[in-house]
Formats: sequence, structure tokens, C-alpha cells
Amino acid sequence: MFGPLSGQQQPREIVIASIANEKKPGQVVEVVHLPDKQLFVTRGIFTHFSLKEVAVPQGLMLAEVGEMTGVLSYLLERIATASDLNLPFRYDPEFDVNGKWYRLEDNESFMLLAPMDRG
Repeated sequence: MFGPLSGQQQPREIVIASIANEKKPGQVVEVVHLPDKQLFVTRGIFTHFSLKEVAVPQGLMLAEVGEMTGVLSYLLERIATASDLNLPFRYDPEFDVNGKWYRLEDNESFMLLAPMDRG
């Protein structure tokens, strides 16, 4: 009954996954699809670790869902380990996961993940 006024639509977001820290199950990071922006963005990295969220372009995520969630899990594990050890964490601009190289570009409000061609 109290939906949006006619002509106005609320931005849609769809939670597609939740990743919990095994050592601290209360630390949960969600992967949210923002179709309006054609991105999948983490939600919870800033809340738990005061770092920028990570965004994955929609086309990359849809083509490689398993691989991209593995990359996000890798990043979250590194962030959580640094936090547990009270060490500062900074995103590496380039890194490899299982032999594939990726880069993170600072895009003001988040870190944009992209594959690298290391040929």
C-alpha cells in the first residue's frame, strides 16, 4: 500500500551470496547485484574492516561466477587475516589467484576487479 509514488522506482539490488568468516561467523559479507549499474558489489567489507567494497562488472561475474566468488573469498581471507593480526591492509593493485592474474582499480567509492592478460 505504501509503495513508491507513481513514476518513481526504487533502485533494485539482489543479494546473490553471503560469505561468512569461518573464525568470526558474525563477519558476513554479501555479494549484491546492482542491475542498474551492471555491477556485483560486496556489502560488509567497509562495515567490518573500514575498507572500500569490491565491485565486479556484471558481464565478468555472470561469465565466471565460480571463479569470481573464489577471487572475492581470497580477498576476504587476506583482509580478515590482517585484521586478526592487527596489521594494516591495503589492496594490492595486481594479484594472482590459482595462476590467473587480476587487478583492482580504485573507482572512488569501490575497488573495481578486472582480469589481467599477462601474456
